[in-house]
Amino acid sequence: MLVKQIMHPAICVGPQDSLIAAARKLRDKKVGCLPVCVGGRALGMLTDRDIAVRATAQGRNLNDTTAREVMTVGALSCSPDDTLERAVHLMQQFHVRRLVVLSREGQVVGVISASDIGGFLSQPRPLEVVFYKELLDDSGHAHRSELMRVPIARGSREEAVSAAIREFEQSRHVSQWRIVADGYELVSVVVDP
Repeated sequence: MLVKQIMHPAICVGPQDSLIAAARKLRDKKVGCLPVCVGGRALGMLTDRDIAVRATAQGRNLNDTTAREVMTVGALSCSPDDTLERAVHLMQQFHVRRLVVLSREGQVVGVISASDIGGFLSQPRPLEVVFYKELLDDSGHAHRSELMRVPIARGSREEAVSAAIREFEQSRHVSQWRIVADGYELVSVVVDP
């Protein structure tokens, strides 16, 4: 599954907007973060926690403090065409719970959070399609190097392979999977009851 299938539209705040205005936007839109944007480009991310810890707990006046003053600079991002597994990897690697979703042009198009992803990744995934590239070692022996693993929750083996090929081609931005990979294997996954 791809990020664009479950992301939420971004609700942005300007860098000069007051924290009281940002807090009201968080409350009214029922979201936990706001990308701080200028001209559709993200400067950073402002979360409810930023307001609580970096402003309220320090006794700052929420009417006089701007989003720029307490935001996290340089919001971590992903693409709408990234897989959910890639988004999870980024969140885990950088210890964050939310990513800004950027178009190819660098424009903010959405936000995805760990809670958005959680339900999709917790579904049973009985099959995985593993795409690989064959590489030769110094002795001339072929070894398979894994390029991507695509978990599939439902469907027959043929449907799983078709869905995995579509996801692989979309994530690699290729029209034919064989341009990038030498082959794939279908692997059964044991799912705990």
